Amino acid sequence: MSHERPSQPAPRRPYEVFGLTEQEQLNWRVSSERFGGILQDRNTIIHEVKESSNNYGDFLFVTVSQVADQGRICMSFFGLGYHDYRERWLTDEWFWYQANPYPDLMREQIPKEDTEEIIKQRMENIQPYIEEDSQTDRGRLFELLADLTDEDGALAELEDLDDIASLLQGATEDEEEKQIPPTGENLLDDESREKLSPLYRGEDQGLDAFAQVKFFTPDSSWTWYASEFDGEDIFFGLVSGFEVELGYFSLKEMQEVRGPLGLPIERDLYYEPKSLRELMEKHQRDRG
Repeated sequence: MSHERPSQPAPRRPYEVFGLTEQEQLNWRVSSERFGGILQDRNTIIHEVKESSNNYGDFLFVTVSQVADQGRICMSFFGLGYHDYRERWLTDEWFWYQANPYPDLMREQIPKEDTEEIIKQRMENIQPYIEEDSQTDRGRLFELLADLTDEDGALAELEDLDDIASLLQGATEDEEEKQIPPTGENLLDDESREKLSPLYRGEDQGLDAFAQVKFFTPDSSWTWYASEFDGEDIFFGLVSGFEVELGYFSLKEMQEVRGPLGLPIERDLYYEPKSLRELMEKHQRDRG
């Protein structure tokens, strides 16, 4: 004859001790009405009521306990504050989490009437602000993610989305920058202007003067190298066209002229400054 011991029932979980429903467990919150019922339950002892903050904002925290098979179980509820990530006031619901039953905490007991008065006073203090609708799409997205997972999971997801958005924005800005061709009004930018010497400043240098900016026609062999600029329209430098020669040329004309295939003149983004002598010798060699 076997002598089997009767199986012991498994200890109740914290949320079971407080009688939370499945939905209240999944959402990690209870309605204000349910919270009031928990406070008034004859088995509930209130140990602490204080205004404090966590990762999501400033709230009123209420820590309570009820007796369970394994001793007293502590729960903390927070509400009546602005949730920074949900971007709305928590006035009709209280979020909960299991708290640690520290001896000093458990020795404290706050009358339920005092707790009700503190909650009432907190509600009056935030009343002027709760009617302001400040929730954005970001707040609604966080709320959706939090309800599907939890607060911490939603925050992590949102941070990942922010990183992706930053990468996409950076890529878009880079792409937009690439799409602005150095032609027409963009033919001469501020950086290129600063590199050019004032007109006639390099006369003493002659061919040893450096050409700082290069322009070219994509659909022909014409090329202009500018070493000096009057600040408005006229360059001086080397022109490789029908001939290779030093001379003056106009910014306004280059902004308007088109090559044989209708393409505008461009500024060479990858050009490295060279002396007029070196450039002249190169183009003369290329012509044989």
